Amino acid sequence: MYVDKIFERATIRGIADYLLFGLGPDEDDRSYEERLDEPYMRFEKAVEKYDKSKTSELLDLCNEVSSETASVYMEIGLQAGILLVTDMIKNISQKNSENFGFNEKTKI
Repeated sequence: MYVDKIFERATIRGIADYLLFGLGPDEDDRSYEERLDEPYMRFEKAVEKYDKSKTSELLDLCNEVSSETASVYMEIGLQAGILLVTDMIKNISQKNSENFGFNEKTKI
């Protein structure tokens, strides 16, 4: 499943590899609202060809799909962020242990 692969790559090394070797996002200086409104307006015009009603079932279903998709991707993003923070903490603790002469066998 592609979501599991996202979580597997949510490491500092995964981000570094992406920054060094991956493709960056397309440049876009529009606001979030502009980026969201533009495709929605195109969709609304396309729906209007088939259903002139302003309360079209197609528009309602589109909104429902969009809302659920946004919710799922927000949850995935938060979980990936938490995994990144966990990885950072692990890396920092490991570095601190090495700097102070601690190892896995040393107990504090």
